Amino acid sequence: MIETTSYRDLMLPEISDLDAGLGRLQQHVAQLERELRRTRADYHRLVELDRSQVRTRLPQIGALERLTHQERRVATLAAYGRTNIEVAAELHVTVHTVKSQMGSILRKLELRSRWELDHVLRSSDKG
Repeated sequence: MIETTSYRDLMLPEISDLDAGLGRLQQHVAQLERELRRTRADYHRLVELDRSQVRTRLPQIGALERLTHQERRVATLAAYGRTNIEVAAELHVTVHTVKSQMGSILRKLELRSRWELDHVLRSSDKG
């Protein structure tokens, strides 16, 4: 007995395959939305720096001396655009350690973001 398969059976995917594909698509959309929110926040911080509004909140002269040697290393790498993972790999520490040190750095310098940290470090290099 020869089994015959209709043309329609060959062309249509299973509902479960469609549901799985839709689920993956929804996950990708959610990830893109998170990245878009982060990018918008970064853009707004950049605009704030560009308008020099952050200058009113810059740390006092000598504030960088309050950072430990390791915190200065982390701050410098972060200010030059390295991610937490890249900083951790370069300094041979865990990502958790880098995140903790970044929090400490931002608190000590009374900053809110890496953008501001970059601005502070670059202005201290000029002065």
